[in-house]
Amino acid sequence: MLAIMSDRGGPLVEGDIRLLVGPANFAGQASAWARAAGTLPHVSACSFAVTNAAGFASGTDYGVDPVTFADEAWSQEHERWVGGFTHVVIEAGRPITGLRHGLDCAGELPILAEMGVKVAMVAHGSDVRRPDSHRRREPDSPFADLDSADSKRRQKYAERIAPLIDSCRWAFASTPDLFEDVPSARWLPVVVDPQRWLAKPWEPLTERSTGRAAVLPPLVVHVPSDTYLKGTEAIEPVLHRLVEAGRIRYRPLRSVPYQDMPAVLAEADIVLDQFAIGSYGVAAVEALATGRVVIGHVRPEVRHRVMADTGWSLPIVESTPATLEQVIEGLLADVSAWRDRALLGPAFVDDVHDGRRSAAILKDFLVAPTP
Repeated sequence: MLAIMSDRGGPLVEGDIRLLVGPANFAGQASAWARAAGTLPHVSACSFAVTNAAGFASGTDYGVDPVTFADEAWSQEHERWVGGFTHVVIEAGRPITGLRHGLDCAGELPILAEMGVKVAMVAHGSDVRRPDSHRRREPDSPFADLDSADSKRRQKYAERIAPLIDSCRWAFASTPDLFEDVPSARWLPVVVDPQRWLAKPWEPLTERSTGRAAVLPPLVVHVPSDTYLKGTEAIEPVLHRLVEAGRIRYRPLRSVPYQDMPAVLAEADIVLDQFAIGSYGVAAVEALATGRVVIGHVRPEVRHRVMADTGWSLPIVESTPATLEQVIEGLLADVSAWRDRALLGPAFVDDVHDGRRSAAILKDFLVAPTP
């Protein structure tokens, strides 16, 4: 889309409104939000990210490795390139011009303002979620041990970044649970491509050939990408017990290439999301888009926020680790309700997470007059 490179290193972006989104691109969202914004009239948009150790930047328009990002000479040229945009959305409080002005974006904000760049910030989750307050809200919080090195590190980082984002005139949050940490933020829904995840409609307990006709137990899958934050260790004993009873088959999806995930999820009957944070994100949206039943723990106030903002009742079946066995057995006992819930997923994703709603929210930032 942006193949022409400017003389300042990054892609050449032209137009009345020029938007840059970066530099984290968690779950490909900088790229997705940029594409969504680019559908608006008079808007050209570009995504930028610092690549991971393997050089992967999830399809951003422009990415550099961490060593280059820390280089003083490169940063000077890159800062000039960033200054060529009219608007910037900064993710997770991270610096977008390099490390010349500090390890977060606070030091570069005056520079961007001086260059005439209007700035918005978006919180992703771990950047602003304070372990102490999360534990008070969430009985199954992964931050039970506030004295652990990990909790202390997360607390310190969030106490620096959350106020930074919350003080921005244009503050966004990618998931609807983060308003306890950044109360001034507006929900900017994560974006997926529904067509990429579209699968055949779910058929309950399909007969499959195994040498003789047999109805296999439903296949339950879970992506333990972060067992700590997803509550995997709390739910797997329940799943193993159901497997032993012949009620389900269970497949943890480890090391599955991302490009293969749509087909893998399409084979499932039930997809388990997370059971510790109390919200939902990109992985749950992708599973909903396949038309499979998705089970996870989403706190009531988060579900109320989704309803208030979108008019939708979030179609993720509610469960905690303590209720998971009961919830799965309930689905097995009522296949018609199961089918109805599965059908809601793709429609919800089409309306809330296909990019149009996010583009409309970004439009307010992009067209607002400069104070």
